[in-house]
Amino acid sequence: MPKSLDTSGGLRWHLRALWRRGQWRDTTRQIADWLATTQPASRHLLLIGGSAGWMMSSLWLQRFSRIDLIDLDPYAHRLFRWNHGRALRESGTELHYADFDALGSLDSLLKRHPKASIFFDNVLGQHLFRIRQIERAEADLARIAKQLKGRDWGSVHDLFSGPTNPLKLPVSPITQFDALREPNGLVADGLSGTPLHHRLLAQVGGEPDWVDHLTSEVFPVGTRSRLIAWPFLPDYAHWLQAGWVNESKRG
Repeated sequence: MPKSLDTSGGLRWHLRALWRRGQWRDTTRQIADWLATTQPASRHLLLIGGSAGWMMSSLWLQRFSRIDLIDLDPYAHRLFRWNHGRALRESGTELHYADFDALGSLDSLLKRHPKASIFFDNVLGQHLFRIRQIERAEADLARIAKQLKGRDWGSVHDLFSGPTNPLKLPVSPITQFDALREPNGLVADGLSGTPLHHRLLAQVGGEPDWVDHLTSEVFPVGTRSRLIAWPFLPDYAHWLQAGWVNESKRG
């Protein structure tokens, strides 16, 4: 298992997130900037996999009147309140918590909350490593857009991750790109002509043997998204994909 993925939940993950919060500041800001451009259709949010919300925007969360945080991590509830509770109290946002497998129960969850917007926070990219079955993970992730057809939803998730070498960094690295989900795959603005992951790796000094998180086709064809570099460790990085699908507004 890649070393960044053995700490995607639990106490060790939270200690690392707290310790490296400063080093992740630029990525957190870029995520907040992207979230500010989204237009959720509902003031009720189902936040799936929100964990402690280490890299989430309190300002964005304050848009909602109710948030249901669903996460299997036993530390998620208290630490999420520690990170965002004061802001949510100021906005009068109700915060509710449940600890069950939201992906496995997605259909029933959607039926229980037919009007809510849905946001997957750093959970879809971890699905492969949680179940450890490539074919099943591909099928599960391919089914997400079908399950959410007609709903208002978004996701920030891992796209690729792997080792880096600071000596290979370009003089002026680009740490975010806009992208479009086309019928033949994901295409990033300004990165046509070569395999997408090769160009992304070059921007962060990527070494060989990066991991594909099988998420490049999660969003429906035609969805715009943003690709954001995340320097997870001094010698390990991720490329995140952030997208929002406003199908409920399309009628």
